Amino acid sequence: MLASPMLAMRSGRGALGVAVVAVVCVCALATASRADASWRFELGIGEQGLEMFSDPRFTALGLEHLRVVLPYDVACRPGPAQHYADTWLGAARSAGARPLVAFASSWRFWDLPSYRTYLRCMRAFHLRYPSVRDFNPWNEANHGSQPTYHNPQRAAGYYNALRRVCRRCNVAAGDVLDWWNMRRWVLQYKRHLRGRPRLWSMHNYVDVNALRPWRTSGTRQLLQLTSGRLWISETAGIVYYVREGHLGERRAAAATRRMLSLPSHSRRITRIYAYQWQAECDPHTWDSAWFRPNGAARPSYRVVVAALARERHLSAEAVKALNPPLGPGAHDTCAGRDPEPR
Repeated sequence: MLASPMLAMRSGRGALGVAVVAVVCVCALATASRADASWRFELGIGEQGLEMFSDPRFTALGLEHLRVVLPYDVACRPGPAQHYADTWLGAARSAGARPLVAFASSWRFWDLPSYRTYLRCMRAFHLRYPSVRDFNPWNEANHGSQPTYHNPQRAAGYYNALRRVCRRCNVAAGDVLDWWNMRRWVLQYKRHLRGRPRLWSMHNYVDVNALRPWRTSGTRQLLQLTSGRLWISETAGIVYYVREGHLGERRAAAATRRMLSLPSHSRRITRIYAYQWQAECDPHTWDSAWFRPNGAARPSYRVVVAALARERHLSAEAVKALNPPLGPGAHDTCAGRDPEPR
């Protein structure tokens, strides 16, 4: 079964491309609106690494919405995680992007914090990062890899706590995977929520990669169980997954088309966050990236570019600027390593 990748801190990398290319990209798209012209949803991307921010293609895309997963105690426990959060959120702010922060277990240990501990850390987070206004209280809360898997009541408490800390923030209830247990888990979760959420979020990897028909999709099922807006906070065409093996780039491209088509079925789907930017040089984990380890664009990215070109009515020059030739400074996640063949 599909699952999101585990949160991991990634080492610093070199800038991708050269400054001249970045300037060309920005100029070529100067007349293109950052908001998608006719889509009824906004496209964003989730990425744990920092290299994306120095990639000229990221500048050219003009994505306003980004997502990152951070430990729930990041603001109330100084250390590497806090430094990472400062750096990542600072880069997002410099890029003029709006971050969606999803919380997960502490980097120190896999745990399920009490309501009071979580509330204290959310208050600390709000004080340290007051500009962050979009939240997932717990990442993929109904999945077996999460300590909330058997405790939807505690997960609901985290939603209640975040709403208590910032009533004017966008706190998305749920953030569930379209897994076999989603319906049962959400029904239990809803019983412990305070108020009636007007915003929900989910990861629909199964719908997208299995190419499920809309009528039998988990996305439709969650819409039937809830009211208000729905953010697809993590989704993508998967190239490699440890439990499934190598699924391939062509299949991932087909899944990407499916990902972009789902909002046409419901106006309640207002954002989609793809995951991830560039593939790691490790064939034993997860890979749903738009770019190969050497930085070359995959078919999935070309699907996105073609869709953006249609929606933004881009010129041929602007489309070309979205995927410039790799320069000598292009980052390669396999540089200096001897990766296993994939």
